[in-house]
Amino acid sequence: MTEPQDPERDPRWDAVRAAARRRVPTPPGLVERVLRAVARGRRTAVEVPGEEGSLRVAEAVVGRLAHTIAADRAPDGVRVSAVAVEDDVVQVLVSVRFGITADEAAEALRREITTELSRQLGVATTVNVHVVDVHPG
Repeated sequence: MTEPQDPERDPRWDAVRAAARRRVPTPPGLVERVLRAVARGRRTAVEVPGEEGSLRVAEAVVGRLAHTIAADRAPDGVRVSAVAVEDDVVQVLVSVRFGITADEAAEALRREITTELSRQLGVATTVNVHVVDVHPG
């Protein structure tokens, strides 16, 4: 039986190390968005209509539910780093194991979260999954 190779010894890992050394500029508008989020406090993210009226679900609740779903349904080799609700959109940050096709794993997780949130909340919710890191295993 062949012993598995340490991914950090793989020469392709040098590209990941080089990218990690580069300084990443703060995205335009990030500070303003964070300040807006803090100022608005616990805003309603979803309004679920019902026979007896509507139910308002706070952003924090939608975020926590989405985080639980993401952690439970993440494909093998995908780690959930953070989940937040921003402007009524669920944003999920993940890292993927080296060697996994990042966009396929992110899309699979996005579909799982979207489907389960819709099932549990009864309304469609927009979900974005962003691959922000690569881990060795």
